[in-house]
This record gives sequence, structure tokens and C-alpha cells, in this order.
Amino acid sequence: MKIAGKFAVLILLAALVLLPLQAVQAKGLADGPIFGENFTLKSGETLNEDLVVFGGSVSIEKDAKVNGAIVLFGGSFTLDGVVSKDVVVMGGAVKLGADSHIRGNLVTFGAPVDRDEGARVDGDVINNPTRPSLPNMPGTPSAPDIPNLVNNYTNPFWEVLGVLVQSIVLALLAMLIALFLPVQMRRVSDGVVAQPLVSFGMGLLTLIMFIVVIVALALFSVFIITLFVTIPLIFVVSVLFTAGMVLGWLALGTEIGVRIGQMFKGEWPLPLAAGLGVFLLNLVAQSVNFIPCIGGLISGVVAFAGLGAVLLTRFGTRPAALTATPVTVESTSPAQN
Repeated sequence: MKIAGKFAVLILLAALVLLPLQAVQAKGLADGPIFGENFTLKSGETLNEDLVVFGGSVSIEKDAKVNGAIVLFGGSFTLDGVVSKDVVVMGGAVKLGADSHIRGNLVTFGAPVDRDEGARVDGDVINNPTRPSLPNMPGTPSAPDIPNLVNNYTNPFWEVLGVLVQSIVLALLAMLIALFLPVQMRRVSDGVVAQPLVSFGMGLLTLIMFIVVIVALALFSVFIITLFVTIPLIFVVSVLFTAGMVLGWLALGTEIGVRIGQMFKGEWPLPLAAGLGVFLLNLVAQSVNFIPCIGGLISGVVAFAGLGAVLLTRFGTRPAALTATPVTVESTSPAQN
């Protein structure tokens, strides 16, 4: 049966329970539904309204006719006549004789149906109907994605301010190191100047070794036994690598500051030269980084050269191993005969 038909049966069931039945009054049985009593429509009789019975049996004899619907709760239903509309039985049992004829639907809830040959039901026979499912409503279309222009917009003022603050912090750090460790700072900067290619190669090799060591320690950290050793080692190696990168960068800036002082025919104090040189170096490097691909490559080459010089000088504790030392050649005059 279609969904509309199922809804009609359920609505009819509710209406028959809630509304008083004038048909029973016409028969003189009771006001409204029949409770706890049996109802029999004898042969040749006609009931021109609906019939509702609670806790009783209903019997429609041969040649009897009900011009309405029948609803029965908790009782047996026997039909040998004609019912012009639907029959709903909840609980009990249903017996349809050979001469029975239901012109509507037969709906049963927990009631077995015994149907003789020749019994006719023009509508559908529904046993224990389930609640009809409603058709799926189309989902509400989602709103189109609107690009967030506010978040994607970057204020250049804040970018410039960030570069200036970073350059000032590094310049102050360079001045402190040049004030307390001037010899170590100069050894690193001299190592870059004397051996730029060697320093760059050493810095690049250091980066590769750093990655290999960190990955190896991370793999060993899987074992609980080595976890207490590998975690501190990862921290120490990371700190040393970062310190080497920073010291190399500051040493390069110091060399730039010293050379600027020499351009002005003066000899500036090393902390002042270090601060100014690092400030200018960081400004130029950050500006160059805005150039796609090339900017980052140039900054990386300079940073790796400084890192290599730090390793060659053992963090400035000794001169670079391959630093050339001037050789003095003494000239001798030819012997006089």
C-alpha cells in the first residue's frame, strides 16, 4: 500500500477511538464505543456507521453489512458478511469466512488471520505495519566559501617592525659577545675571511650530520631503555647547532662592522663594530629573503659559511686549522770572492 494509504488507516484509527459513535446509538447499544461486550450483527441486518469495540468480540453474519469501518481492540473478529470500509484489529484473532468481503484494507496488530477460500479483501492486508518513513528532505545548501581578505592581508608596517626588532636584538647580543669574548669572535670572523669555501663546505656538512644524528637519536628513543639518554642528547645537539649558527652569523656581522670602520679611516671599538655590522647584515639578509628562491639561498650560503668557521675554530677557542700564516723569506747577498 502506498504511504498515503497507511497514513489514512492510522488517522482513521485515532478518529474512531476519540470520537463518539452515532451508529451504536442508533442500534441502542451504548453511547460511543463498546467496552467489554460482544457485538453481533445478525444476518440481513445493516449497520450504517463505524463500529469500535474494546475487550469484546465482533461477529458479522452472512448477508449482514456494515457501511463503515470496524476497529477492534483485544477480541476476536469473525466476518461472513460485508464491510464497506477498513477493518483494524489489535490483538485477538481474525476469521474471514468464504462469503466475507472487505471493500477497504485489513490491518492487524498482533492478530493472526484465518482466511477461507473465497474471502475477499479489496484493499491491502497489512500485518503489524511499521511507521511509514518520511521522504528524505533535501539538505540545506552550504554557503559558498568567501575568501577571508582580512586574515590574508599582511600589514607591511608590522613586517618591517619585526625585522628591525630582530636586528636590534642580534646587534645587542653581538655587542655583549664582542665585549666579553673579543678574541673568540675575531677568530671566527677571520676563519670565514681566510677560508670562505672551506667554511661553507664545513657548515653544509655540519647541517647534514645534524639531521642524521637527530634522526638516529629519535629512532633510538623508541626503546624505553635508551629514552633517558637520547632525549638529553637531542637537546644538547640542538642547542650546540643553534649556538653555532648564531655565533657564525654574529661573527660575519662583526667582520662587516670592522671593515666599515676601516672605510672611514678609523678603528672602532669591537663591540661597536659588531653591533653595527650585525644590524646591517640582518637588515640586508631579511630584505633579500623577500626575493623568491634566490633570497633564501643567499642567506643560507652566508649562514653555513659562518657555521663552518665556528666548527673550524672550535667555537673560537683556536685559530682556523687551515689559516695561512705569513712566511718571512730572508734574502742573502751572494758571497764575495
